[in-house]
Amino acid sequence: MTAPSSTAGETGLRERKKRMTRQALIETAEAMFAERGFDAVTVAEIAAAVNIAAKTVFVYFPAKEDLVFHDEDSIRDQLVARISGRAPGQTPLDAVADLLHEMMAASTKGPENELDHLLRTVGDSAVLQARMRLMWERFETAIAVELARESGDHPYSAPPRVAAAQLTMLYRMLASPELLDFIRSKPKSRRRAAFRQWFDEAVQAVGRGIADYARRD
Repeated sequence: MTAPSSTAGETGLRERKKRMTRQALIETAEAMFAERGFDAVTVAEIAAAVNIAAKTVFVYFPAKEDLVFHDEDSIRDQLVARISGRAPGQTPLDAVADLLHEMMAASTKGPENELDHLLRTVGDSAVLQARMRLMWERFETAIAVELARESGDHPYSAPPRVAAAQLTMLYRMLASPELLDFIRSKPKSRRRAAFRQWFDEAVQAVGRGIADYARRD
């Protein structure tokens, strides 16, 4: 009876150490990237700061840019799960809007600081800009597959693809410099409310569609 318990304890300890190392890599990389820029920081520097070998970093993250987008899979799964598990009467737009509101509300930094941190990290790095676009595409594809499954449409037909693009755009626009400029154009005491206003208007615009937007007389 003692051997299995000992083995289980060792396995649990190893898993905790792995989680701690992964989190340390994320936090160290984020601090370095924000201070010096993604392209100026090497994997070897990050590894040295965490006191591990450089090759060990790739055990946790297949590519350097994955240190920035470490929560991509989790966010994608949350988006799909919220859509598939939404309440009767709720639309996919309602479900995604609610999730994004919750994510912003749960942020300890606040929307303004979260966005500022992301934009400073990505900066002019072509690698990170391309990686971010790939992330949006993956979100869009996963959402389109779920919408097609539920509606019975072909996964590559127009309705689920267009709807998925619109839903992904809501998340994508939360990483736009224009949103940060809009927030910062308001007094500090009103910036959180300004973010909420901007996002709510974006959701409403998606809900209405663009058929009559800016129609010429």
